[in-house]
Amino acid sequence: MKSLTAIALLTTLCVGFTAHVDAKNRENRPPRPDFSTIDVDGNGIIDLSEFSAQELPPGVDDIEEVFNQIDTNQNGEISEEEFTSHKPPHRQR
Repeated sequence: MKSLTAIALLTTLCVGFTAHVDAKNRENRPPRPDFSTIDVDGNGIIDLSEFSAQELPPGVDDIEEVFNQIDTNQNGEISEEEFTSHKPPHRQR
């Protein structure tokens, strides 16, 4: 019976620790920029030069590749709809 109690306690500690680490990782993520802060000239679209002025998130090497992923119709501009509907890929841990 003691071993079952020890296993239950260890499991509870592991689950709690995992939840704590996950919450900590979410806190360390930079906030997602708002469309209007990137659209510096206020014309309702984001071009590559405006997008390139943003700080790259950790692990991203090619800003143009990210721009092209968000620019789903490949017209060289990111609309607000394209920007808000884009879901960044999950980072590998």
